[in-house]
Amino acid sequence: MIHLLNVEEWAERYQNGNLLPEELKMLHATLEEDFVLNKAFEQALQIQVLIREHARKTNLKSKLAQAAVQHRAQSVAVHQHPASAKPEKGVWMAIKRYWKPISAAAGIALCSSLFTYTLTKDTKSKNNQYVLLKRDIESIKKSQSQIISNLKQTENSAPAPVVNNPGTYGGSGFAISNDGYFTTNYHVVEKADSIYLEMSNGKFYKASVIKVNPEADLAILKIEDKNFAFKQAIPYTIDKNVALLGQRIFSIGYPKDEVVYNEGYISSEKGYDGNTLAYQLEITANPGQSGAPVLDNNGNIVGIITGKQNNTSGTTFAVHAEQLVKMISELSKDKDRKVALNNKNRYSSNPRPEQVKSLREFVCAVRVY
Repeated sequence: MIHLLNVEEWAERYQNGNLLPEELKMLHATLEEDFVLNKAFEQALQIQVLIREHARKTNLKSKLAQAAVQHRAQSVAVHQHPASAKPEKGVWMAIKRYWKPISAAAGIALCSSLFTYTLTKDTKSKNNQYVLLKRDIESIKKSQSQIISNLKQTENSAPAPVVNNPGTYGGSGFAISNDGYFTTNYHVVEKADSIYLEMSNGKFYKASVIKVNPEADLAILKIEDKNFAFKQAIPYTIDKNVALLGQRIFSIGYPKDEVVYNEGYISSEKGYDGNTLAYQLEITANPGQSGAPVLDNNGNIVGIITGKQNNTSGTTFAVHAEQLVKMISELSKDKDRKVALNNKNRYSSNPRPEQVKSLREFVCAVRVY
């Protein structure tokens, strides 16, 4: 199986035509799925080309050795017959004769070193790459007619647009008020033509972006249906304070079409590359969980998942919930955009399954078209 530690070996076998048909098939499939490995393989192939070029000059050392012997012989002749000897022919003719192959060898050595350095640096960099967790959607198992019928159920809903594809990106989001205000990551909705929120009951609602903070990677959305409201009050609060290192946390989101639960802990008070607006978490997260809420044991929202570190199973990053509180406060300065935040936690003493059961009604899948 090809991986970053044996990519040079595979590149050499590929270049020499030594791969079996089933190995070639597996290689192509693996490289299509792994961008980092694909780039490393390309660079390994380039190095193989340089090595082959260098191999054509393997007799260079012996020729240089012969030149050195000739030079020593000329030097002896100078000492023995100083009047008749012409040392410049021995020395300079040898240099002139081998100047091109020496230059070529030096160039190859330099290029090889640069490629090796680039490969090592690039591989290390991409191994620790920050990956946004929005999901490319190939198929959503909800029909266009279902979306339209949901939207037409209320008189004040915006006209349902013609949906020509099942969606481009997917993420997660959650309610911040009882009357249709939600939040998700800015990178999920950044280039959206239209946005739909899919609730846990399967209903879709068209939403609009009303405020963004690209630095914190947050966006506030509003469902366009003026009659939208949850049947019960939001059970959680949004914490205005930064959570402590070691705090146990859990999250639910939509890495696929069904809601998924994960739990872990805060492993660093700073996010990716020392970001002071975010935490580092040890919790499993997958594409589609961008915008999912992160809650403490009492059911207070302490963060919002944004991304993860590539090639790791659980190193995930989440922006502080206090950044969301600041956005809501700024938005509420507009009298037409007052957001009534819940200030009473209604399930802090409930066991975890009951907390999750209550929470999932207020967590949605974000479908971007």
